[in-house]
Amino acid sequence: MKLRLHRLSSEPKFFEPIAFGSGVNLILGEIWDEDQPQGKKVNGVGKSLCVEFIHFGLLRDFEQTRVAKIPKDKLPDGLTVVLDLSIHGQPLQIRRKPEHPNEPTIVRNGQSVTFGNLDEATRYLGDLLFADSEPNGFVSFRSLMSLLMRDETSGFSDILKTMPAAKSVPGDRLPHLYLLGLDVAQNRRLLQTIKEIDTQTKVLAQLKVDLTKHGELRIGDIAAELNQEQKDVERIEQGLADLRAEPAFAQVEKELNGLEIRLGELRARRKGVSFQVDQIRSLPQPEVIDETDIAIIYNRVRAGLGELVTKSLEQAKAFKAEIDTFQRSLLSDELATLEREQRELTERIRALSTEHSALVARVDRKGTLKELRTGLHVAVHKQQDYYRRTALYEQYREAEQCKEDLKSERQQALDALRKQIHDHKEIETSMNHEVAEIHERIMGIRNASFTLHVNSGANVKHPLDFDLRIADDGSQSVNRTKVFIYDCALMFATCTQGRHPRFLLHDNIFDVDQDTLVQCLNFLQERIDDGEDFQYILTLNREKIEVEERANQIRLSVNEARKAKLTKAASFLGFRYQEIHRRGRDHE
Repeated sequence: MKLRLHRLSSEPKFFEPIAFGSGVNLILGEIWDEDQPQGKKVNGVGKSLCVEFIHFGLLRDFEQTRVAKIPKDKLPDGLTVVLDLSIHGQPLQIRRKPEHPNEPTIVRNGQSVTFGNLDEATRYLGDLLFADSEPNGFVSFRSLMSLLMRDETSGFSDILKTMPAAKSVPGDRLPHLYLLGLDVAQNRRLLQTIKEIDTQTKVLAQLKVDLTKHGELRIGDIAAELNQEQKDVERIEQGLADLRAEPAFAQVEKELNGLEIRLGELRARRKGVSFQVDQIRSLPQPEVIDETDIAIIYNRVRAGLGELVTKSLEQAKAFKAEIDTFQRSLLSDELATLEREQRELTERIRALSTEHSALVARVDRKGTLKELRTGLHVAVHKQQDYYRRTALYEQYREAEQCKEDLKSERQQALDALRKQIHDHKEIETSMNHEVAEIHERIMGIRNASFTLHVNSGANVKHPLDFDLRIADDGSQSVNRTKVFIYDCALMFATCTQGRHPRFLLHDNIFDVDQDTLVQCLNFLQERIDDGEDFQYILTLNREKIEVEERANQIRLSVNEARKAKLTKAASFLGFRYQEIHRRGRDHE
């Protein structure tokens, strides 16, 4: 399996195109002018931003790239980022616009396809990349790219962690398993089982709190308590059934129900009438126009129309008074009608209430209704509490059994994982050998190892672990060297052949001592000399190797490997800007 990047460019031209080839590809930050303070600086020239554009071209989520943080007014209209690459020797072109980042276009065999979302596009690339691999479970295109393209933000502190160090996200082991040829699907099922166990544990804890009344009771006593409550509920329900069977009570209950229905209807009607009364009373008083205003309007109209106006001013005033009186009369009549209806309804409700009270009092003297009310109250409370706790207890028992079943599945999966590792011991042997070889070549000693082991602890979320040890590991610079050795071992080990794309990118990984940096570059050149076909893209500050270059300590031809030279005067984008999510901090 092979993946190769060929060219990163843009339409219209937004940055200088970068062409990539096989072997080592250097994106260098270089000194521009030693006589100027800014000319000496090599950080902030756009090396990492160049990598971000490569990620963007390879369909990383837009919001997770720094491309999304470039102010829109800095981007040319209709900008398209173009990445030419090949998968298994087949040329492809990925075209993606920051304006519509979720609708990339992929050109293959002269055919252009625009996808409606990123998932469809990444599945398409995954189908091409994994087409020649033996099936060992599904791993996504982007998850594999995250392992093969480590950003500077990851910190290079752990071989499993590829996400930004600020995010407390556990390392994704699946792409590692895929490259090593282990069963990805089996491990995914194990992780899913562990997640389901955690879910059931939380469910059980909450149910236990409810059942034991926050720890006042013991969970083991719940079954006995429910048995006693069941007996109490049965007695109450039987007593109520006997009480309701009495003919006298049945007749009284019928009359009471009839009265309550009529009372309900009358109260609803009174409520509506009362609302209308309140609405009329809340209406504002009609606006009063004084006689002076009427006279002014009358004279203006008369002056304009002359003899056509035959009515006198006194007649106009009288007409207005009639209108005002008519309006007040309408409202007063309507209000009086509604208030009369309101009083009548109140009287009828009072009469029915008296009749209802008398009937209740007559039955209460016999004790029947009082006993019924008490019984109903107790029964409802007992029933609701009993059936609720019974349902909760049944849920608890089911969740408990489900958790036990899941724990059994987890154990079976762990046993299967151990057996798989044992049956494929050559994988561990191959990686261990490659790690020791590379470590010896770079560090001068063979004091390094790689092992796979399974941790079956009850609280372990990721049972399969990769233990890579090198001499003096633990410090920041040594851990960076460890990551470099591991990634190279994955690319060159016998056990990964056929699955590894033979492609690797490291963004500013070499914050290490000078000798280690020189030996790492020489190691890569030796692999090229041995005929290894791979593509390694590295961002690096030129000043870190200038002394060694002049002393001919570096076998790699830096000038030939250099694919981009970035300086303060000629940065990747060619202008300074502030990322839109950070204030007061310039980037180039």
